[in-house]
Amino acid sequence: MNKTKDYYMALDYSIQIQRVAEGYCASISLLKGCKTFGETAENALSELEAVKEGFIDVYLEMGRPIPEPVVQLDIPYSVFQQLENRDKLESFVVG
Repeated sequence: MNKTKDYYMALDYSIQIQRVAEGYCASISLLKGCKTFGETAENALSELEAVKEGFIDVYLEMGRPIPEPVVQLDIPYSVFQQLENRDKLESFVVG
């Protein structure tokens, strides 16, 4: 499947906000170097979407792989076996 810019922009990446000497830094740690600074957290966050878009544009142009967010659940297999839809999840089980 050829993933598009719209596909990556719609993904729910985790965002970190930190207080720094200059104000605030907002970043997406999964997208290395994707960060912004602002006087307020809101300023930093509002700029982050544009930086994310630019990051994705560059990576797509260069043909580089773009990391995607994943969810990892650590649950006992005995609990997993009791899930109603486990057949749909079976292909995601590792180990």
